[in-house]
Amino acid sequence: MANLKGQMHKLSPGARVSLFILDLNSIGVAEVHRFYPGQDTDGTPLEYLGDTYLPWYVDINNIKKSGSGPSPRPRAIVGNYQGFVTELCLQYQGLVGAKITRRRTIAQYVLSDTAEYHDDVYFIERPVEDLDATVEFELSSPLDFLDKQLPGLICVSVGCPHVYKSTAGGSGCSWPGTDPAKWFDANDNQVFNAELDVCSHTLAGCKARFGANEPLDYGANPGLGRSNA
Repeated sequence: MANLKGQMHKLSPGARVSLFILDLNSIGVAEVHRFYPGQDTDGTPLEYLGDTYLPWYVDINNIKKSGSGPSPRPRAIVGNYQGFVTELCLQYQGLVGAKITRRRTIAQYVLSDTAEYHDDVYFIERPVEDLDATVEFELSSPLDFLDKQLPGLICVSVGCPHVYKSTAGGSGCSWPGTDPAKWFDANDNQVFNAELDVCSHTLAGCKARFGANEPLDYGANPGLGRSNA
């Protein structure tokens, strides 16, 4: 990181490179998608530190830092080739709570596969516009939570981050999944096959299993929701 800062302050730091990582593990889905803003017609991937980044339209704008109060909400515009992002939104509750990382470095470190980079981390707050060509999301930053020192627990208003039926690490979802009457799919519809029992990561899905008036293992924080009224 020190070397990266030094290079950035040079008169000719070299070509700057932005990589983007869409990580669904924060919403309980074991998927990570990596992109770089490339326009390669042959779809040439980019390799960096053992990971493969695909050329894809990605842009994060409205990134501003405020000295007081919450910063303006950044927006991410992501290419929607063959409806790929739309399908992810339909499967996983609009991707609310998913983590987007913008990894910044320079070309010489990519070419030499040197671990010199800076990460900016955001979380999807809500989908804003879903078009054939692109999907736009409103993002939040860990720094939106004022008076909280980082690192710490990242709080989201919706989208439980726990892995379903797993308390690895000492906390998480303790639901054993042994009651066939409480098997539901990702849309909270009852199913009758244990293999189809998939958590929706919503408060409703948690209540359906634990009980509406019982203690829940819900990992999100509904009280953080913001009103636009």
